[in-house]
Amino acid sequence: MSLKMNLNKLTVSVTTLLLFVLLKNDMACWAEASVADVVILKNLLNWEHVNRTCLAQDCDEDVNLKQLQQINTYINDAVDPCEDFHKYACQHWKKEHSNEMTMAAVAYNQITKKLLEIFEDNKPELSAELQNNVIYEKLNDYYKICKENGQQNSSILWLYIKELNEMGFLRNDENLGWLKTYKELQLLMDKPYFWRFYSDKLTKSKYVLHIDIPENAEETKLTLDLYKTLKNFTSLSFEELQTNFLAFEGEVNEIIHAGCPSDCVLYEALTYEELLQKPSPINWTDVLSNFQLQSEDMIKIDSIQLLENLFAYLNRQDSNLLYVYNLFKFLSHMEADKLNFLDNQHNPYKCIHHMRKIFDLPMNYLYEKVFYSKIRKESDRLIEEVFEELRQTFTEVVEENKLWFADRNKRYLMSKLNGISLNIGNLPINVSDDFYENYLKDYHVTDNFYLNHLLALKHYYTQQLLLASSSKDFSPWFSFESFDPFVLDSVTSTASYDYLTNTITLPFSYLQIPFFSSHFWLPLLYGDLATTLGHELSHAFDPGSLAYDSDGILAEIEYKLISQNRHYKSAIKCLNREPTKFIEERVADVSGTRLALLTIKRKFSFSPSNAKLFFLQYAQFFCGAAENFDEFHAEDATHDMDSVRLNYALSHSADFAEIFSCPMDTPMNPRTKCQLW
Repeated sequence: MSLKMNLNKLTVSVTTLLLFVLLKNDMACWAEASVADVVILKNLLNWEHVNRTCLAQDCDEDVNLKQLQQINTYINDAVDPCEDFHKYACQHWKKEHSNEMTMAAVAYNQITKKLLEIFEDNKPELSAELQNNVIYEKLNDYYKICKENGQQNSSILWLYIKELNEMGFLRNDENLGWLKTYKELQLLMDKPYFWRFYSDKLTKSKYVLHIDIPENAEETKLTLDLYKTLKNFTSLSFEELQTNFLAFEGEVNEIIHAGCPSDCVLYEALTYEELLQKPSPINWTDVLSNFQLQSEDMIKIDSIQLLENLFAYLNRQDSNLLYVYNLFKFLSHMEADKLNFLDNQHNPYKCIHHMRKIFDLPMNYLYEKVFYSKIRKESDRLIEEVFEELRQTFTEVVEENKLWFADRNKRYLMSKLNGISLNIGNLPINVSDDFYENYLKDYHVTDNFYLNHLLALKHYYTQQLLLASSSKDFSPWFSFESFDPFVLDSVTSTASYDYLTNTITLPFSYLQIPFFSSHFWLPLLYGDLATTLGHELSHAFDPGSLAYDSDGILAEIEYKLISQNRHYKSAIKCLNREPTKFIEERVADVSGTRLALLTIKRKFSFSPSNAKLFFLQYAQFFCGAAENFDEFHAEDATHDMDSVRLNYALSHSADFAEIFSCPMDTPMNPRTKCQLW
């Protein structure tokens, strides 16, 4: 059913929304309202045709009205939705969110405020929930020290150096060696410099130690503030130290760019025992001592010979210069952290935000314990129901087989589809409180915030490095995503797909209004939950993840057969016609939206009013304040701008063009529409 309407009638106003509330009779259920009562969203929605049912056992109509009102405040009805739907749906968003760049940031902040209640509000029900809880007690001790930390007269960077020395780290003594300080930095940050040693999932049941090819050294940006601390360890002037750093990095880059001789091996996968048996000038036992590897543990190394050349070069350099460079890399890393305490400012919200990053796992545990556990049964049931509907729709897409895949290809796609699992809340699966208590058992809070912070970093990275070892059972760690303390907030606050475990994760930041509520009417529920789940499900079949099977094992032959299909290649080429650096995300945006639309149209009447609510709710995730890619990239480095994503995905939807009566060849209704799945 299409809606024939002049564009000047496509108006939504707060006035009409509020008028609806004023005219509404005092009834127990919205469904009982007469047509005469309804003037909500004038001319945009036909109230009689809006589906006001929900999948929860008890619907809360007020939740939906508030969501509609919020949607309404963001809309600029002076904009033609067929020209720029993002501007139409979101242009007034920044008026209400002047301090946030994206909707993901808003969601992250909402959870932070909820967690702040646990530590600040002293509500009886919260106190009872957490009584004698050792996780809460330890985190609360950390919080109090953070919040009560007084103004410091010394440089904060210098305080960190002082506490590092108290820990026995980065000491400038007679036994100074670059490898010793490098290994200490390895316990405080993700990538000290030049190359990266890290534990990562190899499959859905096995970790592996990665040793990356050395990366180009980023050009040093030595600041006067950093130099004020570093000059305590060198006799060089600011200009001399900067010059030495740049020369040092230049020589390292020359080694990296020189590459390998024709007979060297660029990539190797071998056991720890096999590595130790290889003739090498590198003392691997010393280099890898932080990992506590067993002889059978797997290691993946990019170019051993290149590493040997770099090690030899570093061993010839001035030990003091390398020591100061180590200090510089750590301090500049701390300085670059968007949430640092170098401004000497501590407040309750900032401390909780900081704790969410430094103690991501235990803070999620507290949120589950106090808040989400109360609604988990109902919420999870609803989410799983929608996901299974999407899975069934994708099954039908595979069976329909518009890309003319061979039966073998279809079996591969179905095997992967049927193996996809959900993690709702991003917590370890099937663990007790003992798991969290053991995780924090070796962490001890002192009365010094800066020492606490450093010890927390050491605690996190020590745990991460040990994952590569088979000395302990780390199976729970495969079931959730563990985030680096320095990662951007946007990474932890949005849904994700992990191709190695074939798992979709919905973090707590997503499981709240404006994205999700079990009380949402169906057009609102499917407008975000179904499109988000559809997006992540489609990631399992994007060009980057398709090569990995249901168990996270590389299936090169299957991927080659599918990717060489001419219809598949044509679809990818179409999606790339408007260039993007993020083709996997574009595939997921377009395919996920289509998947949600196919699913919702099977479930209930997709009238113009239901459809418009669906599309407006879908837009909420993409509302934001970024004016250009650089602004957006500072918050999210893995996607196109939200405005680009929303407009591109919907412009390739025939349903959108029909519902909003967009003329052919307008920006939101191009003649050629692309799709993959």
